[in-house]
Amino acid sequence: MIVLEEEDRIKEIRRYLDATLEEFQSLVEKAGGFDDTRIGNGWRPASIRESLSTVAPRQPSEILEKVRSLRWRALGMALSNFPKVRTLKIEFGQPRLHYRPYWIAKAYHECFFFRGASYRVQTSDDVMAVEVEGRTRDLTLRDPKASSFLGEFKKRLEKATGLMSTSPRFFTLDGVTELARKYKETSLHLDAHGRYDRKIERFLRHKPPLQSISSLEQLRGNDDFVEIMPLHETKDSVIRRLSEAVVEPPKTFTRILSNRFEVTNLALLYLPVYEVKYQYAKKEGIARVNGCTGELLS
Repeated sequence: MIVLEEEDRIKEIRRYLDATLEEFQSLVEKAGGFDDTRIGNGWRPASIRESLSTVAPRQPSEILEKVRSLRWRALGMALSNFPKVRTLKIEFGQPRLHYRPYWIAKAYHECFFFRGASYRVQTSDDVMAVEVEGRTRDLTLRDPKASSFLGEFKKRLEKATGLMSTSPRFFTLDGVTELARKYKETSLHLDAHGRYDRKIERFLRHKPPLQSISSLEQLRGNDDFVEIMPLHETKDSVIRRLSEAVVEPPKTFTRILSNRFEVTNLALLYLPVYEVKYQYAKKEGIARVNGCTGELLS
């Protein structure tokens, strides 16, 4: 997956800022509509290939010992309230390894655009007239905004004491063309059904030792007891959700110079999860454990 490097983006911004008047006018002429200026891999989901990764699972014996300790403690406390069943034994089966898929995705949207604007420029008190680009600008002798009660009181006090200051003067520059930038980024951590999963987000914050794989067959190996859970959320759906989160036209613009939607990371993480069946008092349950950290999931 080829993306625009941060250094290249900075160079592009610097090129816009260093443009001469002639080059700036040329940029304005080349600009177009929002949909006409699309660049970046996010607009072409078919061109993006997701990477595959996993983490090495712990040994089944270690997981079984973990489950025995946690489940025995929890169920033992519950059963202790019933004297007749205090001596019931909890039986545990052998751990079975399942790989759960999670989508890890990140993208940004960056838009350079032109818009019209007007500027109000304040002058010094002694300025009587202003000429800009061969045109004399009208001066406004005071701020047209309504004065507050404190502002009016201050003016009256200054007039009464003879210390009244000269009213500020302004002139307006109309027909200004601005080059502006809009930037937003987002990330997604989704389970196999497309639901947001905070546990996998927290898991990745600890930077676990991820291992790249080329195919799912590497997960199965020669073990018939390994199961890979099905994936229900598609790549196109994930990219569409990224787009809905970050891509938005500027609220005010005249022409769009650059409209970049870039997916910087699209990965499928297959997390090893052990399932251990246990039985007590003729009832059955299943303990699910993160195969990497040993954390009890359910």
